[in-house]
Amino acid sequence: MADNGALQELLDAREIEQVFVRYFDRVDANDPEGASMCFAEDVEFEIMIGKRKHGRERFARSLGRVLDQYERTSHHLSNVSTQIDGDHAEGLAYVYAYHRMRNTGEPWHLIARMKDKFERIDGRWQITEHVLWGLDAVPNRPDIPRDWYPGHPGRLDREPAAAV
Repeated sequence: MADNGALQELLDAREIEQVFVRYFDRVDANDPEGASMCFAEDVEFEIMIGKRKHGRERFARSLGRVLDQYERTSHHLSNVSTQIDGDHAEGLAYVYAYHRMRNTGEPWHLIARMKDKFERIDGRWQITEHVLWGLDAVPNRPDIPRDWYPGHPGRLDREPAAAV
């Protein structure tokens, strides 16, 4: 007989993974408003800016400005991991993102790591904190500081870095 708690955790993990999938589907559709609906109203976020911002509407505006730089994008999610505690969860995922730059037509490839917090609100999982760090990019962009790419935390051949 299956343990109902383990089964619920499996279902919750799958629902959280689908939040990531819906989010990137809307990002690739250049739909920042739709992407923002994966987030709680009072979300705290940091995406390629080096500082925290708050609020779903502000997130949509920030994402829209980022997406304006690209003619097209394609995001690929992997290595999804979740830690669930009742109606709260943490998610960790990696993403490979292809971008076609609007101003040059050239490709830009990004490999990033996301660490998110989730809460079940009105029966559905929503992101309450979203942090995206770059691991590397090709080619390097002069508008993005190199220190925004800290690499994988805990790499044994590097100096200890803050956990991201």
